[in-house]
Amino acid sequence: MRPVFKVLLTWALSPVGTLLNTGLLAAVLLLAGAETHRVLFWLPLAVFFGVSGFYDVSAFVVQRRKGLTSNQVADAVFERLWPSRETEEPR
Repeated sequence: MRPVFKVLLTWALSPVGTLLNTGLLAAVLLLAGAETHRVLFWLPLAVFFGVSGFYDVSAFVVQRRKGLTSNQVADAVFERLWPSRETEEPR
């Protein structure tokens, strides 16, 4: 399961993840009955895309400044969220 979650995390931390999540939000709004010609459909999408895009760009700048690859960042985040058994201390 760990390799699958690492791949998902790598995609989620990338700008592709922002596009995918914005598309999923649009699908949820459509399923909830939002009408595409109204502002209440486009406003949440624009806000989500803008905020998520800002965080993606700022994280990308920090990542490049530190000289890390996307996989290295995903590994670091993954180890912090779900430490491997080799690094855990015995009880």
